Amino acid sequence: MEYGDRDKGPDTAIVTLIFLFAAISFISYSGVLGEAQTQEQVATSEVVPDLALVAFRVSCAFLVIFTLSWVALDPKGGRDNPLYFKDREIRPRKVVGPTRLAAYTMWHFALLGVSFGVSGAASWIHVSGNEVPEWMLVAGPALFATSYTCAILVTCVISFHIIGNEIQKGHSVDHLFSWYEIVMHNANVGLLGLALLLNSMEVDWRYFAFPIVFGIAYVAWAAIYANFIEGVFIYDFMDYRRSGAPLIYMALLTIQTSFFVVVLAMDRLADWNPYLAAAVVVGLTWQITTVKNPDQDRA
Repeated sequence: MEYGDRDKGPDTAIVTLIFLFAAISFISYSGVLGEAQTQEQVATSEVVPDLALVAFRVSCAFLVIFTLSWVALDPKGGRDNPLYFKDREIRPRKVVGPTRLAAYTMWHFALLGVSFGVSGAASWIHVSGNEVPEWMLVAGPALFATSYTCAILVTCVISFHIIGNEIQKGHSVDHLFSWYEIVMHNANVGLLGLALLLNSMEVDWRYFAFPIVFGIAYVAWAAIYANFIEGVFIYDFMDYRRSGAPLIYMALLTIQTSFFVVVLAMDRLADWNPYLAAAVVVGLTWQITTVKNPDQDRA
């Protein structure tokens, strides 16, 4: 993708703001944040005992904390091939420290941890015989739907675009197959798929707006990161100045919304036939994940 005679930054900003305004307006007028699901829906499961559900949710939350802490604190750091903002070219770099958490991969994985943390806390409070706060009953299902939607997006972009694109450019993709990258790119959808099968909470169709807001929040962060912090776009297709940037941004937000529809459909299928839903979740997870470096097979 090339740069045109005129940077597309203003055009991309207008498109993004239209999506953001529409999403926030819908959230505001739909009343979705004012309707709580029941404690039984959010904190319990019809499939496993309550204590088992607590153990699963809390374990997932701690896995997220451990993984992101490892990424941020590992003195060895990691390597990637970002697009440098001023030079407008892709170059390899070594990155160490908390700045590694700037990628969308880490953002969505942190969201996953918040989702499991809130739902795990709700289950623990329920098991303790207390009343779950209303905000947890509102936030828990919305966080789950948003994190699962974003996880599918991350896994698909990694598997079907970034890996092949990096290999085509002659770049090593070894950094995408470290243990923590495999966890964030593959175990993410596996854990959330299992959660969907265990949960009793409902995925409300009105939740579709939340992944859009989350995605746009990252878009804003990516611009700040490139302009004022590290001077790079971690994902080259996020450069809002390129000639096709407005269409790419529209496509990403549209694709993300379509993945929400997938999550919604699997949730409805689980209500109708949990065994068929389990087969669909396993099949989808198997098809979109990539746990083995394809570049090694070609070597």
